[in-house]
Amino acid sequence: MTAKEEFKLFCEQNEVDLFTSYWWWTNVIENNWDVITYKKGNQVLACFPFHFRKKLGVSAIIPPVLTPYQGIAIAKQPGAKMDKQISHIRKVQEAIIDQIPNNSLFIRQFRVNDHYLLPFYWNDYELKVRYTYLLGTEKSENELFSSLKDTLRKEINKAKNSLHYSISDDVNNLFLLKQKNHKINSEPIAYNLEYLNKICQLIPLQKAQLMEIKEDNTVIAALLVTWDHTQMYYTCGAVDPKYKNSGALSWLLWEALLKAKKLQVTFNFEGSMIKPIERYFASFGGTPTPFIEARKISTKVLEPLLKKF
Repeated sequence: MTAKEEFKLFCEQNEVDLFTSYWWWTNVIENNWDVITYKKGNQVLACFPFHFRKKLGVSAIIPPVLTPYQGIAIAKQPGAKMDKQISHIRKVQEAIIDQIPNNSLFIRQFRVNDHYLLPFYWNDYELKVRYTYLLGTEKSENELFSSLKDTLRKEINKAKNSLHYSISDDVNNLFLLKQKNHKINSEPIAYNLEYLNKICQLIPLQKAQLMEIKEDNTVIAALLVTWDHTQMYYTCGAVDPKYKNSGALSWLLWEALLKAKKLQVTFNFEGSMIKPIERYFASFGGTPTPFIEARKISTKVLEPLLKKF
């Protein structure tokens, strides 16, 4: 059995999050990925899928686009005491680190619940704290709405009075809106329409939803969210630059929160270290939550190349 076949079997037998699942890596990432497994005897106890690229002669292990977290899928140990759990996680991480292929650049963003990463630190990986916003949806709808910033509530109500909300299965409009925004900012998009369509394969599996806001018959904002058994993720969203003050995106995020509430999962804004975006996400009333990025660069000379990956 190959490592990828072991990974598939592990995911069938264990509850894993969306971005560490065999489905995500085979259907969305599809190419340029492999997986490291940790076994005890013939039993697979952990899996570490990773994405690799080679550019300008530099080999890199980096996050795939629109894949915010790349944790280690570890089989649960029900009833194990904390010291036993930590000991097990330590052994898993040490074994996986030993098997990571040679590379010049390594970047990996771990999940918010991956608190213990000391083996990476001991092996000279730099551990950086990043932030996302998590919003629990246990409150009533009225309580959730009251938790929003006053200006945000006014934005949403304004949008509801003049615009139209709908659910879609056609991601073309979202991609066109992304193109408009990136053109204004003179930035290339890190993915293409085909890549978004791969993610949208989750829609018929009831693991994703694509929402749109229209003015008359024109789509002015769109949002794609995905989810697993614990969290819903802000995967991709955009608003027409001409309608950035319309409240359209805020309304879409509010509808996403209501969907998360229905599913009884936490909403993950996927965070941003960019101040204006962070402030916007904070206005929804979530909790700033740290997660860890591990990185190792073989030489400082390569740092200017980071953006090229």
